[in-house]
Amino acid sequence: MKFTKVGGIKRAAALARATCIFATIFLAGLLLSIGCSLLQASHPKSEGKSQPSASHIQTRDPFGEVERGPLGKHEIAITFDAGAEAECFEDLLTALANAHASSTFFITGRFAHDHADCAAEITKHGHEVGNHTWSHLNLTQQSDDVVRDEITRAERAILQVSGQDPKPRWRAPYGARDSRVLKIATNLGYRSIYWTLDSLDGVEPAKTPQFLIDRITSKSDTELDGAIILMHVGERSTASALPAIISDLQARDFHLVTISTLLR
Repeated sequence: MKFTKVGGIKRAAALARATCIFATIFLAGLLLSIGCSLLQASHPKSEGKSQPSASHIQTRDPFGEVERGPLGKHEIAITFDAGAEAECFEDLLTALANAHASSTFFITGRFAHDHADCAAEITKHGHEVGNHTWSHLNLTQQSDDVVRDEITRAERAILQVSGQDPKPRWRAPYGARDSRVLKIATNLGYRSIYWTLDSLDGVEPAKTPQFLIDRITSKSDTELDGAIILMHVGERSTASALPAIISDLQARDFHLVTISTLLR
C-alpha cells in the first residue's frame, strides 16, 4: 500500500511536469505567432504588381537638367550666351524690345565685369540673366574647387551688376557637363539649362543671317513648342537674323518668353 501510494505520487508529478512543458511550448508558439502577425502588419504588402526596388527605378536626369519646356503652352525661349570675350549686344536688345519679346541671357562673370553697362541693360529691359560661369572654361576638365569658384564668382559679379540673382539658371560653357559638374552646380542651388535647338551661330564656319533664319523657322510648330533655342551675343549674323526669326515665330502665335516663364 505504501509502495502504491509513492508510485502514484511520482506518476502525478511526472504528468504535471509534462503538462507544464506542453503548456510552455504552446505559449511560446502562440507568442511567436502573434509577433509574426504584428511584424507583417507593420510592413503591409503593396497591392497589385510588386514595385521595383530603388536600384531599378531609372530617372532620365537625377540633376533636373532642362532641355525643353512644357508642351502645349505655345511658348519658346530664345536664349543668348555671352562668353568671356563677348562684346556688347544693344542690337539684340533693340530687336527684342521692338517685338515686345522677352529672353534670358547667360552671361559670364567676366563679361559682367568688363561690360557692366551692357549687363545692367538686360534686366532694365525686362529680360533675365543666367550664370554662364566666370571665364567660360570647359568645366569637365577642371577640379571641383575650380568648378565651384567659376560658378560662385560669376554669381557675385552678375548680381552686383544686374541687380538680379542668376540662381537657379545656369548653363555650362560649350554645353560641356558631366554628372560630377552637374552635382556641384546642383549643390550650389543651380539647375542646368541646356537647349532644344542650337542655331549654330557660334560654330565655325561663320553662318549667314539666312542660314540662321532657315534653321529655326523651318522647324514645325510641334518641334518648336516649348523649345529652348541657343544663340550667341557678339555675332553680327545673329543680330541681323533675329528680327526675321522673331517675326516668323510670332506670326505663328508663339510667345517668346524667359526661361523662368517657360518653366512655370
